[in-house]
Amino acid sequence: MPEAGIWRTCNVCKRPIAYGAVYYRCSVSTCNKKRVTFVFCSPDCWDAHLPDQNHRNPLCFEEHAPSVANG
Repeated sequence: MPEAGIWRTCNVCKRPIAYGAVYYRCSVSTCNKKRVTFVFCSPDCWDAHLPDQNHRNPLCFEEHAPSVANG
């Protein structure tokens, strides 16, 4: 059962990302597929996933998690 107030967890460190919180996502399309979307709690965690993914021109984008009402 999901914890109240937690939207998702970081794909690297597994820290919780709360509803409405800032998170980071990878700019590479293979990291943002509908079934598997990578989300990160910090730019450092995003950076940690790069050696495994072999991206050519990666960037990370700051996003906001949905609110509980929209979740």
